[in-house]
Amino acid sequence: MIKYKRYERYKDSGVEWIGEIPEHWGVSKIKFTTYVKGRIGWQGLRADEFIDEGPYLVTGTDFVDGLVNWDSCYHISMERYNEAPPIQLRENDLLITKDGTIGKVAIVKNKPKYAILNSGIFVTRPKNSAYLTEFMYWILNSQVFNRFIEYMSLGSTIVHLYQQTFENFSFPITNLNEQKTIVDFLNKKTSEIDDLIADKERLIELLQEKRQAIITEAVTKGLNPNVRMKDSGIEWIGEIPEHWELNKLKYVIRNGKEGIKIGPFGSSLKLDDMDESNPYKVYGQENIINNDFTRGNRFITQEKFNEMCGYQLFSGDIVISMMGTIGKCKVIPLGIQPGIMDSHLIRLRTNNGVMLPKFLEYLIDNTNYVKEQMNYMSKGSIMSGLNSSIIKEIILVIPSVVEQKEIIDFLEQKTAEIDDLVTKIKIQIQKLKEYRQSLISEAVT
Repeated sequence: MIKYKRYERYKDSGVEWIGEIPEHWGVSKIKFTTYVKGRIGWQGLRADEFIDEGPYLVTGTDFVDGLVNWDSCYHISMERYNEAPPIQLRENDLLITKDGTIGKVAIVKNKPKYAILNSGIFVTRPKNSAYLTEFMYWILNSQVFNRFIEYMSLGSTIVHLYQQTFENFSFPITNLNEQKTIVDFLNKKTSEIDDLIADKERLIELLQEKRQAIITEAVTKGLNPNVRMKDSGIEWIGEIPEHWELNKLKYVIRNGKEGIKIGPFGSSLKLDDMDESNPYKVYGQENIINNDFTRGNRFITQEKFNEMCGYQLFSGDIVISMMGTIGKCKVIPLGIQPGIMDSHLIRLRTNNGVMLPKFLEYLIDNTNYVKEQMNYMSKGSIMSGLNSSIIKEIILVIPSVVEQKEIIDFLEQKTAEIDDLVTKIKIQIQKLKEYRQSLISEAVT
């Protein structure tokens, strides 16, 4: 980590969100130093006026890594562009979002000939060379500005940054030479940190790919690399161990409704029936997709639960998401709060003499050959999602229960090792981001 070379003397800035600054520095406000304009109404510009070419129309969603991504911008007519000269952009303007995600910033670089703001953004530029644009960019990326936003919100959430509020932002300022030194320092150091973060994020991607490959190999080929193989007879499965079988999912679950059940129709489970004070939880796709069975605030009464107890979930049940993100699959763990599934889930209960729940989860949630079947068959359904008829017809590769147990034990150990490593890398990334933030704040104050 970098050790900062401190100045000999500091002074209190007199501003709560700034704190101490070097003795020879000063404090100024946006309204004294900065041109600030935003689009207000703009003659009722509508989305149906956006066109494929013409002057570029910049929104906050076009901000990428501190710059404007011109390729993602909408376009408007020249007539509309000419209606609003105060918000027509110049090279090196600094843009800041005032709606939604407050305080996201971007510098205008490589500007097309004509570019202008949409709503939700201020354009700013320094008056009379009061500061370097990149120096203000770093100030607005620092804790100084974050603390200002927190101070102005007074415990509430700011959903809109008013121009009057922004213009009263007090910030530390020094001479242009020192600003240039700070800008050069932060450009270099944050770039190094960003590269390191990107490397670690790529490492996580590789580890997750490795995790997926280990699972796929184990549940389709087994653990013995020397086992004799046979052609499955199905192109998208390929070879499987000679002693393994192929069968449809409907033959590895229990008979009748006990084996497969779709969640209740939406009309039988309404939001009016739910309140956080009730004792029984309603589980949905968010629990499966995030593998988090504590998430969610939908709860039903004892009376409603008794009415819908046929949809109750028990540990060992398998639940599959059937709409939107289809085919996510998880085994219900021990110790979940008693409750039922909602209309977006399908529940399976396996015949444990043929298929262990955890092995079926690995097959459905991790193998491409199962996902390909789901996607292919669901495209023909009216709802473009899964249903019990599709689920039952999925073809599975099935080893003996003894071998399933060996594979499960192996995979739980291997995936736990990878997951632990991923967690450690995520912690490192978070610490790097925190260090990056503190580096910016230290430099600009």
